[in-house]
Amino acid sequence: MNKKDKTRELRQALGSFPTGVTVVTCLDSNNNPLGFTANSFTSVSLEPQLISICIDKDSFNIESFSIVGHFAVSVLSEDQQAISTTFATPNEDRFLDIEWNSKNTGSPIIKGAVAWFDCDTEQVISAGDHLILIGKVIAFDSTPKTPLMYLRGNYVNLGLEQKMRLAMENENTIIVVGALIEWQKKVLLLKDKTSGKLYFPSASRLGHIDDEQSLLGVLNKLSISISEHYLFSVFEKPLDKTSLIYYRAQAKEGSIESQNNFYDFDAIPFDKLNDEASRIMLKRYIKERDLNAFGIFVGKESEGKIEAISTTN
Repeated sequence: MNKKDKTRELRQALGSFPTGVTVVTCLDSNNNPLGFTANSFTSVSLEPQLISICIDKDSFNIESFSIVGHFAVSVLSEDQQAISTTFATPNEDRFLDIEWNSKNTGSPIIKGAVAWFDCDTEQVISAGDHLILIGKVIAFDSTPKTPLMYLRGNYVNLGLEQKMRLAMENENTIIVVGALIEWQKKVLLLKDKTSGKLYFPSASRLGHIDDEQSLLGVLNKLSISISEHYLFSVFEKPLDKTSLIYYRAQAKEGSIESQNNFYDFDAIPFDKLNDEASRIMLKRYIKERDLNAFGIFVGKESEGKIEAISTTN
């Protein structure tokens, strides 16, 4: 195994540890706000009150954070994934559309955060390809909001997933569980033998591969194994109150016996999809795959909003 592969596998292993998501901020020597997204935040000591954060030595923020003598950490809530994305991507002015205020040090505090910590820099420690900033907490606050979680390269919305599971357990709710399965930039679409329309594999429950009436059982019958699956769309048909829950997943390499049901992204016959909701959902999937960032649609069949809760590695 070469060094690059070892690094990738170590990153994947470390990603098995779930963390919160923070935005770390400071004011540079010209009082301009700077910030970056980090999940390397941890408590160091309660007495004295110390926390730590790690910053990549290749970061363009590195010089300012290592010399200004102060910084703040804002713990993001589950509805602030867009803010996380903003501070994790190249942007000339990451604060342009961000609401923030300041406390003791002047470092920006993100409005609506679950918690925040305003710190004087106690130590800057060089460790491999990162610097460790040890901060002495001089002011802080917290709220009962649900934090944004990060696990295995994906943002996780705990509140939304709990609501979804409760709906699936309700015997009076009609449930359709489907999946957008990707393999080598292709998507799985099944064809109705009567109408010729294309549709996503679906069932009345997620289930198990041994349950032929479940989604995983349907995929197993098609000889398709999938990797971890993540929520992609949750919506309701207003006419019959059917709740539709769609996941996204990658087909495992070596599990595809036939490519006949897989369509290249740029060759999908959208006019043959069996409904408008499926067309909208698939177009959104392709767009978000291109951006390398996923959200989740929540609402009615014809209206709703994107809850940006997940992103792929």
